[in-house]
Amino acid sequence: MDRRLVPPQLLRDEFPLVVFGLRAGIPDLDGRRSTADSDGVRIGASRILTLGSDGTATSGTLYLHSRRGQFAIRILGATGRTRVLRFDTGPGQWSAR
Repeated sequence: MDRRLVPPQLLRDEFPLVVFGLRAGIPDLDGRRSTADSDGVRIGASRILTLGSDGTATSGTLYLHSRRGQFAIRILGATGRTRVLRFDTGPGQWSAR
């Protein structure tokens, strides 16, 4: 077990109007639509994001929304590469930021 070096940091403390979640009616990046808001965490079956010292990570997507829109952070496990996407309500599709 790793020893904690700093106290936990909460998203709501730094960005009070940003929350994890995927709003109802917006499709996820795989095209599935939900009829109800979801928690926005799509990280494997265990739902735990792990970051390795070798630059790898657990693959998955984190969805966040605020007054400015719906966003997705997609993580590629093999390289730890991340992409930020925004849902564009006009054409109804995700686009890279």
